[in-house]
Amino acid sequence: MKEYFYKREYKYMYASIFFYNFAYALIETFGTVMLYQAGLPICMILLIYGMRFLITGLITPLFVTISNKIGVAKCVLISNIFSIINSYFMLNSENLYSNIIIFIIAMGLMGLSNPSSDSLSNKYVESNHRGRFNSIYFISKILGIVLASVLVAWGIISNNKVVLLSIITIFYILQYIVILQIDYKPEKKTNTFKSSIKYLLHSKSKYKVIYALRANHIIERLFVPLYLYIALKDFKAFSVVVVISLLFQIITVTLIGKYTDKNIKKANTLVSLIRLIITSIYLFAKNKFVISVNKTVSDNLEKVYETSIQTSIQNMIKESKEDHDLLSAVGQMSLCFAEVVIFAILSIISKYIGEDIFYLIFLLSIISTAVINFQIIKEEKD
Repeated sequence: MKEYFYKREYKYMYASIFFYNFAYALIETFGTVMLYQAGLPICMILLIYGMRFLITGLITPLFVTISNKIGVAKCVLISNIFSIINSYFMLNSENLYSNIIIFIIAMGLMGLSNPSSDSLSNKYVESNHRGRFNSIYFISKILGIVLASVLVAWGIISNNKVVLLSIITIFYILQYIVILQIDYKPEKKTNTFKSSIKYLLHSKSKYKVIYALRANHIIERLFVPLYLYIALKDFKAFSVVVVISLLFQIITVTLIGKYTDKNIKKANTLVSLIRLIITSIYLFAKNKFVISVNKTVSDNLEKVYETSIQTSIQNMIKESKEDHDLLSAVGQMSLCFAEVVIFAILSIISKYIGEDIFYLIFLLSIISTAVINFQIIKEEKD
């Protein structure tokens, strides 16, 4: 226990993910719902997220370049400033339409620090207990989201948006202060942007494919809250389901970390199979209660799945002969550009099929889960 909990760098990373997800919960958990409440149609919300990830994909390689000069912590600070701007517009929807371009650009530039988690993990975390580290890491993340979800629901329902934005801002600053304690400057060995694009276009890495396929999981995670909100048609009921579903995650994430360190291949297969079943239920469920329960189970499994997959990805990076920071950037670029293409297609289709677009989102997620598990098993054999 002492090895993967009491190590100084680990403690700061746990605190960092807690502070960040406390502040980010408004965008992560309530983002699509807030945009829908502001009057945006589903096709427009899909398009906005697509444009967001286009900007994020293009600026991600700058992480290594900028952090090489000013350090990882200041990269995080710049990203968090844009996150604060984004939160402001979400909480003040009357200003959203007139500032939609600024909103989209700020949303995209939040992704500047995306590779920082993998980068810090690759520098400080030992491979032989990476699964258990990720368990505690994601438990810290869940606790941040749970507490923030209660706060966000209170702030929106009671219309205390100024207080809510102030607290969000404080936690973004706290994350920067914590990262500053383990700050470092990644070594810039080559022109990062050119190297990233070259690797992205020409490499046949399974790592790149896995990240690209995970785009469908990210899309599902972003839009399941909106699917639930539309089904319930009640923000208070929606908030209660979200908080309860998050609380249950802590138990299973704790269990999967140790199991992942013992047998990562079996762990991935097990959680992938469960994920396939849960997502499949969304395709057929019509009852509000069934959808709410499945959302709870889905959230519970999501962090377990994320813990397992993230451990595999980080091990691939750690054991690779390639530059680790470059691989982290390439992975995020693969994810972002895949999201751009998928979001664009979904946005067009949703204009014709409306809310039925959720079923296509779930179907794509099911396919990705199966293919990712196959790729990881193949990588383990190699």
